[in-house]
Amino acid sequence: MYEELTIALHMAREAGEILLEGHHLGVAPEAVEHKGAIDLVTPYDRRSEALVRTRLAEHFPGDAILAEEGGQTEGLGRTGDANRVWCVDPLDGTTNFAHGLPFFCVSIALLVDGEAAVGVVHAPALDWTFSRVAGEAPHFNGAPMPPLAARDDLGSSLLMFGCGYDRTTRPERYLAMIATFMTRTQGLRRTGSAALDCCICARGQVDGYMEVNLHPWDLAAGVLIARGTGAVATDVDGGPFDPFTGRLLLGRPGTHEKMLDVIREHDVFVHEKDGSYPR
Repeated sequence: MYEELTIALHMAREAGEILLEGHHLGVAPEAVEHKGAIDLVTPYDRRSEALVRTRLAEHFPGDAILAEEGGQTEGLGRTGDANRVWCVDPLDGTTNFAHGLPFFCVSIALLVDGEAAVGVVHAPALDWTFSRVAGEAPHFNGAPMPPLAARDDLGSSLLMFGCGYDRTTRPERYLAMIATFMTRTQGLRRTGSAALDCCICARGQVDGYMEVNLHPWDLAAGVLIARGTGAVATDVDGGPFDPFTGRLLLGRPGTHEKMLDVIREHDVFVHEKDGSYPR
């Protein structure tokens, strides 16, 4: 998989140059489109994805692509019918990007038989690049990342969380999570980029991360990288992690277990699987 990793890194950096151009020049309000009330897309999202799709077609013409703006390639089902599927978020953190904040990235993962085999997350404005081949140590800016130490004191933990684009119409879906953990931790943080949140957790800069209502392109690369440092990744109810559900509970050893205890005790995500929130 080292050829795939090398090409993924090159694609991410090329796409990152496109995003840096927009970050430095700024995005005109009239150029921002609305996919939903608060779900934005810019010309730079589309240019970044077009570049990645072109490069993948050049290097791996038989592989399927699942990307945020252009959707899925022919024949790719919800759980990934193709043997090799590239999950691409050409600009994770579009709202940050549109407002001039530097917390955005390109996220690229290769799934083989449904499992992440290669992952790259590149944040050009921060000069951060994370990468991993499954079974190997992850890297940050070319250097191996150290394993995470265990920590089981939730009261001294710093956690990250996210809220989906339905937060304006279904605020109750997220308020219980915020209230429950706000009073039981040292603090909560939110960057607005799921892929970056996973990688920040992988570095040990925060102790855990939770979010629902995401997509495979948001999660596949970041979770692969985080697991490489020893982070525990599951569904929010403790079940197996599946990027196609859009649900993630991620944490360093010890912290993940404490987060899960709180979730179960207080029914934080009790309605995520009962049909209350259809995709």
